[in-house]
Amino acid sequence: EILIGLVGSEMCIRDRLSAQLAFRTQILFDTDRLLQKAKGEIEILDVTCTQLLRLLNRNITAYVVENGALSEGKLFSGEEREDAEDFLTPEEQKIARWAYENRQRAGASTHHFPQAKCLYLAIRSGNNVYGVIGIPLQKETLDSFEYSILLSVINECALAMENAQNAMEKEKNAVIAKNEQLRADLLRAISHDLRTPLCSISGNADTVSYTHLTLPTTSRV
Repeated sequence: EILIGLVGSEMCIRDRLSAQLAFRTQILFDTDRLLQKAKGEIEILDVTCTQLLRLLNRNITAYVVENGALSEGKLFSGEEREDAEDFLTPEEQKIARWAYENRQRAGASTHHFPQAKCLYLAIRSGNNVYGVIGIPLQKETLDSFEYSILLSVINECALAMENAQNAMEKEKNAVIAKNEQLRADLLRAISHDLRTPLCSISGNADTVSYTHLTLPTTSRV
C-alpha cells in the first residue's frame, strides 16, 4: 500500500509538472504572437506585463524609457491588490532607476538593494535598455524554471521593442527623405517657372536694345 501510494503521488507530481510546463509553453507562444502584433513600446510593455501576470500570478510593475529617462512606474495587478501601492513608492522607483542606469538586476534576491519589495530586471538588447520590469518577491521567490521563463519573456519584449524602434527610425528617415525630395522638386518647379519669363524678358530686352542700336538717326537741317 505504501508503494502504491508513493507511485500514485509521483504520478500526481508528474502530471502537475506536465500541466505547468504546457501552460507556460502556451504563455510563451501567446506572448510571441501578441508581441508581433503590438505597435509601439507602450503596447509592447502592456502585452509583456499582462502575460507575466498570467504566468507568475503576482503583481507586476513596469517602467518604459521615454526621452532618455525612465518613466513613472505602472502597476499591473491581478485579483490580489493587497499592498499594491507599496510597489510604486519613491524608494522602489529609485531602485528601478538604478537597474536602468546600470543595466543590472537589482532589488529583492540580489546584492543591490536586497531590502526592496521587488526584483528589478532591465529590458535590454545589447547596450540598449528600453525599460524595467519589477517582480514582487515578498511572499515567495521564483523557482529556477519560473525565472528562466521570466527571462525568456523579457528578452522577447526587448527584441520587440528594438524592432519597433528600428521601424520607427526607418519610417522617420523615409519621411525626411520624402520631404527632401519634395523640397528639391519644389525648387526645380520654381526655378523653371522663373526661368521661362526671365528668358522672355531677356529676349525682349535684347531685341529692344538691338533695335535701338540699329535705328537710323534723323539729321536735323
